[in-house]
Amino acid sequence: MMARLLALLGLSLALALGAGPAGAQVFTPQSAAGLSVSFQSERMGASRVLIFGDVRNASNVPYEHVVLLAEGLDEGGGAVSRGRTYVAGTVPPRGSAPFEVRLLSAGRERRFRVSVEAYQIAAPGGTQSP
Repeated sequence: MMARLLALLGLSLALALGAGPAGAQVFTPQSAAGLSVSFQSERMGASRVLIFGDVRNASNVPYEHVVLLAEGLDEGGGAVSRGRTYVAGTVPPRGSAPFEVRLLSAGRERRFRVSVEAYQIAAPGGTQSP
């Protein structure tokens, strides 16, 4: 029993002291800084919806690992379908990048909403791999 308590205490201490963020950080924004999304939707049969568009960057820094959340909303504004996608590559400063996401349709969608769920500010000089 005492060994288990010491192991638990040691693990808690190691996690508290040694587990700091390493390298880049991914942010979940309250607002997506300089990022905005424009999109169109197109039904593909009875059970699928294609949403495609652009993420625009109005800032002077590049963004990478941008995650978008697409939701199909019913007439009351509640989400009835949902999907996520990554924007490929980097969204350049004062530029844009295309995206595409496919949703399984619940059949009750009246409109769609696409928002930036997370992003990472790209390192100066680009990302390097070892």
